Amino acid sequence: MNPGMNDTAVIPPLVPGEIHLWTREGDAPDDAAILKLLLSGYLKTEPAQVRVGIRPKGKPFVENDPTLFFNLSHSRGILVLAFSRDGELGVDIEMIRDLPDLDLLIDRNLTSREKEYTLKDPKKKLTRFFQLWTLKESYLKATGDGMRLSPENLEFTVEGGNIRLNSLSFGHDTSQWRFRTFTRGHDFTGTLAYRGSNTVIREMEWDHIAG
Repeated sequence: MNPGMNDTAVIPPLVPGEIHLWTREGDAPDDAAILKLLLSGYLKTEPAQVRVGIRPKGKPFVENDPTLFFNLSHSRGILVLAFSRDGELGVDIEMIRDLPDLDLLIDRNLTSREKEYTLKDPKKKLTRFFQLWTLKESYLKATGDGMRLSPENLEFTVEGGNIRLNSLSFGHDTSQWRFRTFTRGHDFTGTLAYRGSNTVIREMEWDHIAG
């Protein structure tokens, strides 16, 4: 566990209708240790007592309390973790960075309409690719499908700040899914995927549990 962290984290209550989105920057210990620290705070128990299981599709869950849902993502020194009482959710964060095979990745992973959106402004091509990538990844992580459902089978449209997942032939009801994009500094973009309306997303401060 990180020096300076309490054995049991003091976490604000997580109530229905809220999502807590945590960010941990810098060199961190094992992600699983931080996850258990936060889960122990929500469960009001010791980190050693937290039990994380795996569902049939491979998505982890809290054995102590299956009504506490979580997901996490790690990219280049930034860890984000999301928690909810309302249902499954997914989060993905990526560092916006040059990719030598960018054009190949666009061709293989985006639909024709997504390609048009990505390539419309050459100056925004890289940023828009990573935006769409985190949208796809967050949804796949939320549903538990992971890469079992290849990214090109999902189609997102981004218009005027509105994000919509088009209903393609992949057997999921997409009508209740919501997507919230976020940034961390100038170099990171992320997406939170969740279900429900009027959900309050609370950005949580790491100082609550570190000191």
